[in-house]
Formats: sequence, structure tokens, C-alpha cells
Amino acid sequence: MTERLPPRPGEAVRRDRPVSFTLDGHTVGAFEGDTIGSALAAADVSITGRSFKYHRPRGLFCMTGGCPNCLMQVDGIPNVRSCTEPVRDGMRVERQNAWPNVDHDIHGWLNTFSFMMPPGFYYKIFHRPRWAWKTVEPFIRSKAGLGKAPKDPDHEPREVHDLHADVLVIGAGPAGLAAAAESAGAGASTVVLEERAAIGVDGAELAAEAEAAGARIIAGTPAFGVFGGPLIAAANGDRLYRIRARHLVFATGAVEQAAVFPNNDLPGVMLSSAVDLLVDRYRVLPGRRAVVLTSSEEGYETARSLRGAGAEVTVVDLRLDARPADGLAVIAGSTVVAAEGRRRVREVVVGAPGDQGGRTIPCDLVVLAGFRAPSTNLLAMTGAELAFDEAAQAFLPTQLPPNVHAAGAVAGARSLEGAIAQGQLAGLEAGLALGLAAPDAHERIERLRAEAAGERDPVVLPPEVGGGHGKQFACLCMDVTNKELKTAVTEGFDSMELLKRYTTITMGPCQGKACMMASQRLCSRATGSSFSQTRSTTARPPWTPVELGTLAGWRRNPRKETTIHDRHADAGATFMWAGDWRRPHHYTSPEEEVAAVRTRVGVIDVSTLGKFRVKGPEAVTLLERLYPSRFADLAIGRIRYGVMLNDEGVIVDDGTVARLGEDEFFVTVTTGNTAALERWITWWNADWGLDVRVLNLTGAYAAVNLAGPASRDVMRSLTDADVSGEAVPYLSATTMDVAGVPALVLRIGFVGELGYEIHVPSMYGEHVWDEVMTAGRTHGIRPFGLEAQRILRLEKQHILVGQDTDAESNPFEAGLGWTVKADKDDFLGKRGLEGLDAEAPGERLVGFTCSGTWVPPEGASVVHEGVWVGRVTSARKSAAAGAIVGLAWVPAGWASDGTPFEIQFGRHRANATVAMRPFYDPDGARLRS
Repeated sequence: MTERLPPRPGEAVRRDRPVSFTLDGHTVGAFEGDTIGSALAAADVSITGRSFKYHRPRGLFCMTGGCPNCLMQVDGIPNVRSCTEPVRDGMRVERQNAWPNVDHDIHGWLNTFSFMMPPGFYYKIFHRPRWAWKTVEPFIRSKAGLGKAPKDPDHEPREVHDLHADVLVIGAGPAGLAAAAESAGAGASTVVLEERAAIGVDGAELAAEAEAAGARIIAGTPAFGVFGGPLIAAANGDRLYRIRARHLVFATGAVEQAAVFPNNDLPGVMLSSAVDLLVDRYRVLPGRRAVVLTSSEEGYETARSLRGAGAEVTVVDLRLDARPADGLAVIAGSTVVAAEGRRRVREVVVGAPGDQGGRTIPCDLVVLAGFRAPSTNLLAMTGAELAFDEAAQAFLPTQLPPNVHAAGAVAGARSLEGAIAQGQLAGLEAGLALGLAAPDAHERIERLRAEAAGERDPVVLPPEVGGGHGKQFACLCMDVTNKELKTAVTEGFDSMELLKRYTTITMGPCQGKACMMASQRLCSRATGSSFSQTRSTTARPPWTPVELGTLAGWRRNPRKETTIHDRHADAGATFMWAGDWRRPHHYTSPEEEVAAVRTRVGVIDVSTLGKFRVKGPEAVTLLERLYPSRFADLAIGRIRYGVMLNDEGVIVDDGTVARLGEDEFFVTVTTGNTAALERWITWWNADWGLDVRVLNLTGAYAAVNLAGPASRDVMRSLTDADVSGEAVPYLSATTMDVAGVPALVLRIGFVGELGYEIHVPSMYGEHVWDEVMTAGRTHGIRPFGLEAQRILRLEKQHILVGQDTDAESNPFEAGLGWTVKADKDDFLGKRGLEGLDAEAPGERLVGFTCSGTWVPPEGASVVHEGVWVGRVTSARKSAAAGAIVGLAWVPAGWASDGTPFEIQFGRHRANATVAMRPFYDPDGARLRS
């Protein structure tokens, strides 16, 4: 049983500040400074959860967040590491993966029938007869996973911080703090990342020394990945850090490992790190009768601590020459053969390595002490090479990339003095490489190298497996046993990489922290090779768990507003995102706005259109290569529509090109593609080495589109220029003063009506908008938003690139083959189109009308005899057509007027008919008027 010990100086808990929280609806008392795990241990809660696959009882194991045993649902958030999560008054804690509760889990029967779930069982069974898998799959899926995803938004956006330092130290143990003090003392800007929320009393002096030298210590913030650059990613509950440093010091320490023997997962089987934290920091005695399995002085320190707290302790030492020390009972040359118990360890069998039985010792606590694996995963992500060290019985770094250093246990240090010496050496070498070291640096480096290399005592590991009966777990996360690994090897999965994918070993929440050494040793045993020949799996981020919300960060998306934005807000517009821009979705109702454009006059703010000035002696050459259309014969003052293709002949954008002079053009592109197309155009211009200047004018010009039967009358009120159809014909570009402002006026008709697109310097945007609204008042003018514009363009079957096209759409399939001038010498996408049959594309984008009142959503399926053959890209209710109208991709053979087809989305179905011509003004008489 467990109990709270009397207070003593240096403990983490504040006994004068009691708090309480609920565990599965029951109140549990604690103190400020406790973690959930320590509070539960003090409350004698042995079972902290149920295992992933077999639903076996599990208890506290490591107390460092490196195993799956303590994962709990905290205030609705799943898979919180309760052993490191501080208690908060009133918090709600629920244990996971059990029904109806963890103490009495009905699904425990899965442990009895585990023989039915060998490695990869879901690949092997339930596939005959065919209906079997559909029957059992829902049950299997309901049992998979840990925790319950929260239904409500549970987090505020995280901040993203970018840091740049001369030296980044990962790990604030003795080696890391010594390195930080050394590099910061030399004058290098130094940042230290530490996973623990607090350094602890034992490291307080070194931390103070590092901070006094100028190092910045960021506690509670583990590094979880190393990326190209190198870029180090780290995160805590509030922030995502992206850190670039000139030198990296990895002082990530070593992770204590479990021994493998029957029932090694029982509650009460713990690592010495957990016992030390509970006894020394949280003042909780985790058991009254303890057996400590060890082969190092570390185990004896834990044994003495337990005895001093009042426990009865027996030390089981793997070394044959072990002798009783400090009055402790020691069993030399022995190991734990097996553990026994049901809901908690009750006794252990102790015998010589390889024995099937031995002496039985009653206990309620088994401590596994001193078996450590260097935490090399982050270091390996840099490209560091590792080799097996026989004395250390571990893989250690042997060759590091430039400007990368390793210090402490990760580099093989097994004493405090050795770790500090290695840390000082790493910090000194980093400072020297930066040109900041003191004059005696070389002398100190030689001395520290001698000190750091002074310890070579061999490490003794426990046997790969124990004797007796019962499951022997190599991976606590995924419930993988030694028997399952052996079975997988016999089936041909005979390497760590293959075993990982087939048995899921090391793929759980701990990512191999608690089980990598056992997994490697068992793999070597099963394959008949040695530990030294069995390399670990490839290290990949994240090394520590990180929430998706943290990775997303606080996206500071640029919020762009046109110079007319305030006028839209004053008019009561409802806004929407259009790329980076905030644009009006509607002002009153889209239907009223459409009616105004079709019968009177409307105006829309199109300032967000991408606008480029292309000028130079080879401007025509640039455009001829960028577009499949021809522009050499475009007359000055005329406009031509064009689509832009990528190298494969896929549509990437569309817009207009107006010729303003012999060597000058005004090019418009879609709102959301402006930045990408600026990079695209300028990149190709530089690659081709053309004498052309490309200037992005998007922010420099405001623009409004005045459209409708009365638009010419409104224009006559705004300018003294001749705006008749003869003077400003369709697809013409001209300059004139509009509302007293110099303007470029384009006659184009995206919405299918007589229209004028007026471009003026941005500073005059509000002025021109106000004058247009005033001049149009007698004609019933209405501002219209994007939704009305989409209805209007759809009635004309004008496409939206990115909505009506995708990453495979070419101009022939989209009905834009007329824009392709195949006889041109070259243009982007020409070779991609040469292999296509312009006359017989595989599918076609067609218009359709739809019966009924249901409007098919974007992405609704076009089906034929129950089989998917196409998709809807756009659909709206059209008053002008008196029906639902839309665009859809269908088999090319259906691209003829009157072809019927069916649309399906979930339970909704509708009958549609192909319409190859625009639904409104098919001959274009109105927009050309």
C-alpha cells in the first residue's frame, strides 16, 4: 500500500495549500505541487488505467511521462500524462480505456482470449466469409484507441515563437547546464530547453550558474523534432518554438528501461526514477515491502531511500560479486524470474538468470533500477552515427555532424562528474568554434576530454526474458509480448523496422522510450543475432507527444482589406474570406442583388483582383510563353481572355490581358493566386532572361465593376468621355477620368451584363465608390457581393479556377480548348497537351439544370447505375433560368445538350440535364451591347 510521508525540506508539495480534484467522479485530496500521479499514489490508487489491447490493469511506472500507464482524460482532454500534470483545484480526471470503469473492466476478458489476437490478426482472420469483417470491424474499432476526443473546442490558439541563438542546449540535466554555463560565460547567446516543469533541488546550483552566465532556460518545453537547417521544434502548453542555432548541444540523458519477465506490467512494478520522485519530491511511499532489481549503485541509492522512508527492502543484484551494504538484504547473482499478482504485484520469484523458478519473496513494490538506454533519438535526427558500445551495452554517438555536440548520459557518461565534464567540454568547444573562447580554452579542452573519458565500468543488463508463465511485455504501449515478437520473426518480419510495422512495437505513445532496449534485445534473441547487431528503428519526430493544435500554432494570417472596406461595413455587408482578403459575401440578400444587376445596375468591389504591369521590349514574348493564347496580334486598347497552364498543361489560373502600348500590358489574375503567380511569372522571366519588368499593382489600384443594363447611363454621369458601345466596345481598354480621377476602364462581362471595370489609384477608392453610388441612385443601384457574383457568373457558365477545376484539369476538358494555339512555337504546358486528344477528352466540364428544390453541394457525385462517374463543382438556384443550374464533370460522351444524368449526395438524389450553352443570354448580346 502507499502513504504520504512526513514533510521534509526540499519537497515539492505545499502542505499548507490543500486542493482537491475528482477521479471518475470521486473526490481526491492533494497538495499544491503534486502531480495527478503523485496525488493518486498518496491516495493509494494502484490502477491508473487499462492496457491498450488486453485491458490489463496498469499502474504508475516511470513518473516522467515516458510510458503509457498514466494516460488519463483531464478536463475533457484525452491522453494527458497524469504523472507529470500538476494538480489544479476542481479539475476533472477520468481514467481511460475501460468499461464501465477501470477498477472493474468488463473488457478484461480480452486478456484471457489473447491467443485470438496474434500479431497482424486483423490481416489474417474475419475475411471469410466476406460479411465477417463488416460484422466485427465496428467492434474492433470501438475498442481501438485511447481516450475520447473532446466534442467542444478545448484550446485557444497557440503562439508561435521563432528563436535564434548561438548555442541551443537540449536538456537541463548536469551536462546540459554545465554546457550552457560554459557557452554563455564565453559570450554566446545560449538557450536551454528542458522537458521537466522545474529543474529540481539537485540541479538548482548548476541552473543558477548557467542563468548568471546569461543562459535562458525554458522549462516545461521538450524538443520534439529536428528538421532541416537544422530547425529544432519544441512545444509546451502555450507555445510552439521554432529554434535555429549555430551550435546544438544534445544533453538529452538516458531513459530508464524495464526488465522483461512474466507479469512485468503489474501495478507496483516501477522504475527507480518513479520511486525516487515519489519518495524524495512528493513524499509518498509507493510500497511497504520492496524488491529492488539492479546491477549498479543507483539501485542501492533507491533501496536506501525506501528503507529510510520505512519500507522493508530486498536488493536483487545481477552481479555475482555483490555484497550486503548498509545493512540491506542482498541476493547476489540473481534476477526477478517472474512477478505474481492480479490487481497489484503480490510476490516475485527470484532466481539465477535462466532459471525457471526460485525463491518467492512477498512484496507490493518491485523496483527496476539502473537499466538505461541513451536518449539518442533527437541526436539521430541530425544525422549522427551511432555504434554499439560493449562496456555501456548501448548505442552511443561516434560521429556527429558539424556544429553538433553530445554530452552526458546520451554520450555514455555514467557519473555526475563525467556528465559535468562532458557538458563543459561541449560548451567550451561551441564557444571556441564561435570565436568566443578564453585564451586557455585549448588547455581546458584537453583536460576535460581526459576527465570525460575516465569511466569504463561494464554495464550488466538483466536477461532478455524471464522464466515461468505469464505474459512478458516488451512494449507496454501496444501490449506487445516476447511471444508475439517471436511469432512475427518466424513469419519473416526479422528486423526492427519490420517488427515495428507488423507488431506496432515502439509505435505507441512513448515512441520507444520505455521499450526500445527490450525490443532490440528480444529481436536479436528471436533472430539469433546479437544486441550489437540489432539497430533501433529510424528516429522520426515527434519524439515527445505534441497536440495538433500546437503544431497548427496561432496562424497570423495576413488580413487584407481593400481601401473601400469601410464603405462595405457601413452598408451592413456580411464578410467572408477570399484568400487573404475580407470581401462582402452579401449586403441584403444575394437574390435581390442578382435582380438589381440583371434589371438595373449593380457595383462590386474587385480591388482584390491580382493586377500586374508587364512592360519591356520582350513583353510579348513573355506572355506568349506564359499563356497558350496568342498576344502578338492583340491590338493596343484591346483585351483578351487567357488561361495559364503549368508545365503539365494543367490550368493554374485565368484572367484578362489588356494591351496598353506596343510593349506594355495590364494583366489580371484571380484573387487567391496573386502571390503564387507573381512568383511564377517572375521566376520564368528570370529563367528565360527576357528584357521585361513585371510589377505587382494589386495594392496600388482599387477597382470596381459597374454592371447592368443601366451601367452606361451611370458612367455618363461620372465622366465626360464617350462611353458608347462604339467608343468603348466589348473587350476594350481605355483611359479616362472617372469621378475626376484618372482611371483605366476595361469593358468586360464576367457577370454577363454590360459592364465597366474601373481601376483607379487606391487612395481614391472610397471617393470613386461614393460617386458611383451617388450617380446610380436614380437608377436603383445596389452593391452586390461574392455570392451574387457567383450566381451571375454561373448563369453564364464562367468557371472559377480552383473550384470548377482541379490539379488535373486541362483546357480541352474544361471547354477552353479555343484558348490553345497549338501552332505556337512554345508555351508552358505545350508538351503536356501534345499527348492529349483535343477532340476526344476523357471527361468534360458541362453545365446542367436540375429539377426540384435541392441544390447539390460542391463535390456531390455524378453517378451512373450506382457507380461514381463525375462530380458537381458549382450549383446555385437561378431566377433567370427558373431552375437549379450548375457545372459538373461528366464522361466526355455525355457532353451534349439534353443528356440526362443523376446526382447523388448521401441520401439526396436529383435528376439533371446537360446544357452546353450559357443559361442566360447564350449569345452574349447583353454584355456586348
